[in-house]
Amino acid sequence: MSPLGRLILTVMRAGSLLAAGFVFLVIGIEVAKRWIGGGLASMQAPDLAFMGVLVVLLVGFLWLSRSITREMKKHGS
Repeated sequence: MSPLGRLILTVMRAGSLLAAGFVFLVIGIEVAKRWIGGGLASMQAPDLAFMGVLVVLLVGFLWLSRSITREMKKHGS
């Protein structure tokens, strides 16, 4: 693998991990907000949809990071 390709994959992996961390932080803030404001039972349908989108994003970013890591290992280190 060329040095430029390795650099691009490393930056993409770091970016996907940072994005996953940010989404995890937003999930934590939303859960804490609901926990303090009357419990998780007070969540309405839009709140649940938003949490669902956040979970899908989190899984997607982690999956992308895993795929990039496997691709980098496949072509040698």
